[in-house]
Amino acid sequence: MKALRVIYLALGASTASLSVFIPVILHERGLSSQVIGLVSGAGALGLFAAIAFWGHIGDRVLGRRTTLQLVVVIAIAIAIGIGLPIAPIMLAILVVGFTCTHGGVLALADALTVNTLRNPDRQYGKIRLMASLSFAVATIGVGFAVDRFGYSVTSLFYVFFGSCLVAAAFAAPPDRDAATKSRETNVLKTSSRFGSTGTALRTQPHLLPVLATIAVVAAATTAGTTFLSLRLIALGGQASDVALSFGISAFAEIPGMFLAARLSRRFGLRGVFCLSALAYAAAFASWAVLMSPSAIVATRLLTGLAFAGITYSMVLTIGQLLPRSLQATGQALYQGTASGIASAAGNVTGGALYGALGAPTLFLVSAGLCVAGGLMALVALPPGDAGVAVSSGDRGSDVSASSK
Repeated sequence: MKALRVIYLALGASTASLSVFIPVILHERGLSSQVIGLVSGAGALGLFAAIAFWGHIGDRVLGRRTTLQLVVVIAIAIAIGIGLPIAPIMLAILVVGFTCTHGGVLALADALTVNTLRNPDRQYGKIRLMASLSFAVATIGVGFAVDRFGYSVTSLFYVFFGSCLVAAAFAAPPDRDAATKSRETNVLKTSSRFGSTGTALRTQPHLLPVLATIAVVAAATTAGTTFLSLRLIALGGQASDVALSFGISAFAEIPGMFLAARLSRRFGLRGVFCLSALAYAAAFASWAVLMSPSAIVATRLLTGLAFAGITYSMVLTIGQLLPRSLQATGQALYQGTASGIASAAGNVTGGALYGALGAPTLFLVSAGLCVAGGLMALVALPPGDAGVAVSSGDRGSDVSASSK
């Protein structure tokens, strides 16, 4: 448990140290909003394929812990390159590579955690909030450091926190043997031309509608939050305002995880997802009319609560739908859909809307998509709540039991 907490602390801090500032770094190097959208979209699209690959390696080859460490080491090497004074085209290529590596870390950490915990429905939120806490603190701290030393310092922070993550993972329980010897291994033995991804989709028919639902909401949230950074700068804000925006949102995720757990017992995971999507819609709609960076930053409290609800409901929904032996693949499919295909669509479309029609139009479109995603969830997500999730030892003995 302690090792898992440290992993999430390092994960949140490493994400805050570089990922948050990438759109602004690209803008500072002379790239337009449309090009930033294309670069972000290309990285997100590549992430969908990469994260499925990492999930397959984690489930079938190296185990989740070793795969997690490998991915972070590669991301550290790329982050060093991003901090160097290189040509914009090389910077864009490195950003795509960084997205395809660091973007898979959360899915692998979630898969490792869900399989390790005895009662993930009650324990996951308490561990996951460690990432939110460290993300909030690190984002604000790195933001003020950037104000003083420039954006190149973000790569140094990532190297430090990424190294801490790799070291912390050595203390986490190894999962390869447990997964291989589990009684769900027969699921993996079923042949599929698409590897463990094909096995997961064939084993659980409810998975595809769930992924389609998160894709709609993720496209909206990606478009809104990616270009919020540029909006804050355009309204007179500084790098520290961008950092404070993400930091406040991350702080709100901490009570948001506890709130999501409580709401799931009353409304189920499906209800938590719907409420969170509507909260996102309200925040995006407010960004269309607010003209003060400080006011916009204040609304990030709402997006933090919403993000926690989306994350909690989706991670545990995947935990219910798929057997233990397919958790890395399932979490990778979730993260790959949200951070991959949906993020690519959101970034490309968001860049076009921001450049052609302005920020208010972009934020209103994002709000509308969140409402649509919330309505889709009423049909796509299983009605069960977190409290009825099967335990890690029983998950998969009847793969469809949790989705009835």
